[in-house]
Amino acid sequence: MVYDKRSATFYRNKISLSTVNGRIECEFELPADSPTPYEEYVLSEDYEFRTSTLQYDQATDEFSFHINTRKVDTDGEAVEIEGSDDTGHQTVLGIDLGVNSLAVSSTGTFWSGDEHDHWIHEFEKRRAEIQQRGTQAAHNALLRLGKRERAWRKQYIHTVANEIVAEAVAHDCDVIVFEELTDIRERLPRADWHHIWAFRRLVEYVEYKAPERGVAVEQVEPAHTSQRCSHTDCGFTHEDNRDGEQFRCLKCGYEINADYNGAKNVGLRYMRRRQHRLRSSPTSGSADAPVDVRVTGGMVNGDGYRPTAES
Repeated sequence: MVYDKRSATFYRNKISLSTVNGRIECEFELPADSPTPYEEYVLSEDYEFRTSTLQYDQATDEFSFHINTRKVDTDGEAVEIEGSDDTGHQTVLGIDLGVNSLAVSSTGTFWSGDEHDHWIHEFEKRRAEIQQRGTQAAHNALLRLGKRERAWRKQYIHTVANEIVAEAVAHDCDVIVFEELTDIRERLPRADWHHIWAFRRLVEYVEYKAPERGVAVEQVEPAHTSQRCSHTDCGFTHEDNRDGEQFRCLKCGYEINADYNGAKNVGLRYMRRRQHRLRSSPTSGSADAPVDVRVTGGMVNGDGYRPTAES
């Protein structure tokens, strides 16, 4: 459930929330190892509260809040992200989210989901063993295990988010682009609850970490990014192009890792959307709408592939 600034008010030790039964106040517990201090972002006048998301964790029967803020200047105006203006040149990093690889960038960096899946299964196995005892001591042990699991999951996703932002900065990218997570369960039927949780948290964490490094975050419509050929001047789309972790275009024969192909398509979709918007805008003053998608060894834009100097 999403709350805005009218329906949620945050204090140092409690939250005031609007509900169908009126306003309620809830105490909360901050994670001890949080890399984003609550006082610095939520209670500071330097940041503006935007929205918060109330999440329910079935595994632990607990609720949590994820808060989005935005840095403001001394006049109370939102700070613009350098390089993310509507008409200037942009370099884009596309990110594909999936089950086999938690995240893959258009620069060819893979964040494997194996370790995440392994520890989630270990926690689930341990939880099942403790639940069989049925004692008060077992109940207390379950509570401790739940706290350990939540702390581990959050820290793991924070680490991946930091590395994605660092990847964008290292390649001089102005924008990180994800697919919209709408209907993610239908699009990834093999995804378990912890995959969906990880996707949503990863996007949220990158959304507030990236602007601190001067990088904007955008999302694009996800349809067919896994089935479309990302090779220059092709773009052929067919469901049989993808076979598991491999992608082979039935039209041009282009072969590549399927998740990497998806990451490139995410960046290319943002490029095409932005070019269309600027070219159709009478006030943009930019007919070229320059956007480069950063890929392994170079850049891709409307004119084709261009290798970078270091490659």
